[in-house]
Amino acid sequence: MRALRPPRAVAAAGGASARPGPRRAMALYRTEERGRPCSRDYRVFFNIGDVKKFKPGYLEATLNWFRVYKVPEGKPENQFAFNGEFKNKAFALEIIKSTHECWKALLMKKCNGGAINCTNVQVCDSPFHCTQDEARSLVESVSFSLNKESNEEEQAWYFLGK
Repeated sequence: MRALRPPRAVAAAGGASARPGPRRAMALYRTEERGRPCSRDYRVFFNIGDVKKFKPGYLEATLNWFRVYKVPEGKPENQFAFNGEFKNKAFALEIIKSTHECWKALLMKKCNGGAINCTNVQVCDSPFHCTQDEARSLVESVSFSLNKESNEEEQAWYFLGK
């Protein structure tokens, strides 16, 4: 039996550059630390086809891991959008752009966020902007308690047979 862990690195769309300027979309675990890409191979990944070419089996292994990682807990296998089909860089960049536009609309109160708390210290022209002190007070006002049982549950290891 083996522990379920994600593959070391999973590239989805593109590489990363430590230099300023335009950046390629990237979906590697631990993409960068201190401005340096973690993968020595990052320069060869420009699109999803490059992952298939230079890292055969990575995409399928990653998809399989995300499909079954909750099964040992008694949960069903995960299902994926697009029938698990991998999408290209252009598709990923469009999703990023669309999500960013929705986020901006939410922070500028141009859409109804429902119960989402948009209080922030970064977007100065947002109607939800607050000072550092107000943010600190807000965080400190939230009661947070860890009991021993929930902490042990969060650290449980599950195994699947081969």
